[in-house]
Amino acid sequence: MSLKLEIESFKSIGKIEMELGHLTILIGPPAAGKSNILDALGLVGYLHRFKLLDREYRNNAGNVEPLILIARYQDIIQLFRYNELSKPVKIRVSGDVALNYEISFTAGALRVLVNDKQLPWDLRVLRSDPMSELQNFAKLLPTFETRLYGFDRFSLISEICATPLLCGLQYRLSSLSQVRDTPLSILSELGWNSPYIVRKHQLVVRDINDVLRERLDERVEVKVRKTGEVIVYDYDYEVEAVGVSESIYRTLYNLLALKSSHYYVKYYGLEMKFVVLLEEPEAHVFPYFLDLIANSIRELISDVYVVVTTHNPLFASLLCDKVKETKLYYTYRCKDGSTCIRELDIDKMAKELVSIEDILFKPPSEVLEKYAIEVAKVEESRASSS
Repeated sequence: MSLKLEIESFKSIGKIEMELGHLTILIGPPAAGKSNILDALGLVGYLHRFKLLDREYRNNAGNVEPLILIARYQDIIQLFRYNELSKPVKIRVSGDVALNYEISFTAGALRVLVNDKQLPWDLRVLRSDPMSELQNFAKLLPTFETRLYGFDRFSLISEICATPLLCGLQYRLSSLSQVRDTPLSILSELGWNSPYIVRKHQLVVRDINDVLRERLDERVEVKVRKTGEVIVYDYDYEVEAVGVSESIYRTLYNLLALKSSHYYVKYYGLEMKFVVLLEEPEAHVFPYFLDLIANSIRELISDVYVVVTTHNPLFASLLCDKVKETKLYYTYRCKDGSTCIRELDIDKMAKELVSIEDILFKPPSEVLEKYAIEVAKVEESRASSS
């Protein structure tokens, strides 16, 4: 089983190709375009939500997470490389799934083709109705879904609601007035159904409490009411959400994302047709929580592809140690400023005792010269496995 991703003329990306492993880790310098790769995957796997609109979103498109938030754009033109409308955006997924997106402007109008069929949607407006034309279109496509989780991407650290769509996670977990119950079976990337999802995954809270107890040797506990509100006690006294370490909420968000994704995949039979995208899940997380996140990823990859971006060499190394089927990609800027990507030879790095921390401190030119897998070697490996 394999998935190949090709992206062309999308945001900072000129043209890249990559093969996803069961676990794919993207590392490299800041602002190299790792998040834009996640955006492309978030876009190409978005429409499957409309196949399950009646079962997960109460048959109302207004209950679906807006694509403009998931893939980070306000205007369609922002999807094009250098706003150059003469070159269409192309995103292709091939292998076990065949999906081909092409976004262009023709005669002054937006044109979105999915597997050579014109999409009856502008990639922006979600009406408060079933949008049956989009549901019918989605049913013609191969089964493939992505979910893109990023605590900072969606401003979940906020202590208030900036809009009804974007609220701090701790605010939603302590004030049910800003909560939605959709989707019903999986954590929304925006966290808006978190009180409902946390009630379904009791082991997540227990695991967090076990770590707090064993590592801190203090009486700090996370508790969940039957209504789904999350309360933190410090030496038997309830602590206001604003006074709780954000590391607890970040860990809770990522663990719920992983656990509920596994449930969702099993419930709907989406094994190896589903990709969990995690943007810097280790950010501002206590080191002793990283093991929890890494173990949850390891449990997930038997049924789901996982793509992780990270700047933390400790976390990346931890994942490589726990998951054998890992592909490690180095993301950098080419001379023309476009996002480029090369797979790194993990075995060679191990033989030369070169750590991921070493890689992140080296200039891109040295990393590519010494540790990037040659294209010819990759093609030879693909040919031998086919």
